[in-house]
Amino acid sequence: MEHRILGERYELVEQLGQGGMGTVHRAVDHRLRRTVAVKTLSAELALQPEFRSRFQREAHAAAALNHPGVATVHDVGEDRADGAVEPYLVMEYVEGRTLSQVLRDGAMPVAQAVEIAGQVLEALEHSHKHAIVHRDIKPGNVMLTATGAVKVVDFGIAKALSEMATRLTGTGVAVGTPAYLAPEQINGQETDHRTDLYAVGCLLYELLTGRPPYTGDSPFVVMHQHLAAEPLPPSRLRPELPPALDALIGTALHKSREDRFADASAMRAALDEAATGGATEAAAPAPVRTPTTVEPASPSPAAPSPVSPPAPPPSRRLAKVVLRPTAEGGVAVLGCVLSLAISRTDMIEVGRFHQVALLAAVAGALALLWSARLACAVAWGPVAEAVAAWSELSRGYVGWDTHYVVVALVLALVAALCLAAGWRDDRTGGFALVAFWFTALTSVWFFLDDLRKIGVFYVLLLGVTLAVGAQVLKARTRPTGSTAP
Repeated sequence: MEHRILGERYELVEQLGQGGMGTVHRAVDHRLRRTVAVKTLSAELALQPEFRSRFQREAHAAAALNHPGVATVHDVGEDRADGAVEPYLVMEYVEGRTLSQVLRDGAMPVAQAVEIAGQVLEALEHSHKHAIVHRDIKPGNVMLTATGAVKVVDFGIAKALSEMATRLTGTGVAVGTPAYLAPEQINGQETDHRTDLYAVGCLLYELLTGRPPYTGDSPFVVMHQHLAAEPLPPSRLRPELPPALDALIGTALHKSREDRFADASAMRAALDEAATGGATEAAAPAPVRTPTTVEPASPSPAAPSPVSPPAPPPSRRLAKVVLRPTAEGGVAVLGCVLSLAISRTDMIEVGRFHQVALLAAVAGALALLWSARLACAVAWGPVAEAVAAWSELSRGYVGWDTHYVVVALVLALVAALCLAAGWRDDRTGGFALVAFWFTALTSVWFFLDDLRKIGVFYVLLLGVTLAVGAQVLKARTRPTGSTAP
């Protein structure tokens, strides 16, 4: 299936989610060679020229935010096809799950819920200092990565939607999720940073209890409760919760903004105090200790060594590599230099490639003291990956035409032959391994999309290095023709 390309730049690869405001896709930015998230807005919104203008301005303002807890806004634009206009927002791609998905498993441990709410408040503290109010904090707009880090998404959208809804209907009730709407949003009044703090109170309530503070049979019932009802203290639903968290959530959910926390930093300080004062039930479970100590291998009784083999042969081999440079060694040095140079550029901006390229350069230089072939296997991988990334042999450029597929398959076959040659030849196998990297990674760049390309490259780099290293080690430790007297 052929993927859509927005703005002649962003290739939509996979749909990640869909809602009332639009659809989110995992996409490839072919200009900067990185994976991004693209949110395309609904056709109804696209029909409003004033909304599109407001949306562009708010997204550009949100792009100024630079914080680990805020999903970066990279770009905003419009795609025009068949006479239709489709606004889109390009954001940092975050691997993980939304809190909506996490909450399907029920309420969270207290320590985890408090930690997540604290990270959201840190992100909001940064945005509020830049005079940017989110206005739509909810589980679906908070991402949780595999490391437990939090990313708040969709900055720049809610304000444009809010102002458009006010212009069209005279109220702001069309914007946001009813379970998280502050009273001032429901009444169509002016919103400020304390509107976000109300939503964080609702978020923390749901993280701790598994349900929002207000529920009902219809959105109107829920909105009426936001205006007139007091929420049930979360400890009534989960008795082990400390009273301090009840008090904190009660303050955040005050109907009047003046009675809530003054700002995000004040609420975060109160949250930290409530968490530390919550006795043992609010403490995080002890981390599971993973054994990392490897016991030294004891000598096998079946293989005694009454006479130690002489050490000079390995030393002579090492001296030979260092003192008698070869063409293969020169190629290895060139690979180290190029990997070091690439690690200082922005040729590839995903998957910690810069750090891997720097590590490959250093590891290749160290490996050269032992084996030029191993140094080539380590150092030339990032170089070939960068060349493949900037080649024109990519689905985004050439499509699935038969002759390009054949070329990519031939490259894959040549790569397999080069790898076999590099594995077997312990004298000049480094040249074959360099050829392997260029042919293999060019083929990989044709068949896979960006998110998988970088992962396959890391697997190949590790696998080839370990395989060649094991082969070299085997050759270095093999007896050199001496016999017992």
